Amino acid sequence: MWVVLYREGGARKYNTLGLFSKMSKSEAQKKQAEFMGEINAKAATTPDPAIMFGDYLDNVALPFMRTKWKRSTAITTENRITHHLEEFRETRLAAITLKALQAFLGRKAGELSRSMVAHLRWDLRAVFKLALAEGYIERDPTAALFTPREAETEPTRVMTGKEVEQYIGALELRERVIAHLAIFVGMRPGEILGLQRQHVIEDCRAVTIAQRLYRGDIDTPKTRSSRRTVAIPTKTASLMLEWMGLVGGEADAWVFSSENAAKPMWRDNVWYRGMKPKLKLIGLDWANFQVLRRTHASLGHEAGIDPKVAADQRGHGIGVALDVYTKASLNRRAEAAEELENSVFAP
Repeated sequence: MWVVLYREGGARKYNTLGLFSKMSKSEAQKKQAEFMGEINAKAATTPDPAIMFGDYLDNVALPFMRTKWKRSTAITTENRITHHLEEFRETRLAAITLKALQAFLGRKAGELSRSMVAHLRWDLRAVFKLALAEGYIERDPTAALFTPREAETEPTRVMTGKEVEQYIGALELRERVIAHLAIFVGMRPGEILGLQRQHVIEDCRAVTIAQRLYRGDIDTPKTRSSRRTVAIPTKTASLMLEWMGLVGGEADAWVFSSENAAKPMWRDNVWYRGMKPKLKLIGLDWANFQVLRRTHASLGHEAGIDPKVAADQRGHGIGVALDVYTKASLNRRAEAAEELENSVFAP
């Protein structure tokens, strides 16, 4: 028999080509070349089981993930992955165990917020699920990962109605309009700063959110549902009309432009230069844009606004509206507890 002896993955193997009596040497060599061409092609496309985590991350995982990330997601998520997962770079991907990854999250729980640790857990799940799908590993060690109990939950604060009045009263016209759009309309800062005159109707009673600003770049809305038209209440519309009188008349003029009128303002400049210094004087400089968004959801909940209507206005699902942004005040919770008790015992 004509037999090809070869090695694959370090193991000695063989393949029978045919009977010696029915195949010449030249014919056997031709079949050998064809067979080894297939083996070598397969080896070239077969994932390397000895690949290091860092090489896999740089050459496989991140390039694939970038194809589905928005620019804003790519910046934050990729930075988080490359910075925090650095300690695994020189470890063989297939050698990383559930125990090692859970210990990693446990250490991070003592350094970072619960939200950040939960994000790292999600990142690890995504990285290893892809490795399993591509054949780099035979099992996914992240399937049973959990966010450690030790991870601290960040305190989430919202403003009361009285604090909102003080907040707005401390600001100049431009920042006051921005605060109104965040608190009473539910717009994200990137959506506010991405507004152009063409997005605002003449009486300022509605604006179309067709884009957002992120670190100086114009991007599409955060989610598909965020590409929407939002309603503007009376007092906010009145302030906007006053401000729009100072904005250029061109359709592509930025509603909130920088010193260079051709460019929109950056979120950090609005906050650190225009808002925080004035709010610090009245002790409300803790109420950043995230707080404004939670305040919109919470005050709307207190006012009895339909959760679906409020969620559509903010541009996300009703579950996010209730679970993430809405924070019931202590007074409202006390009233709810009183109502429950009175439903059993006569008041």
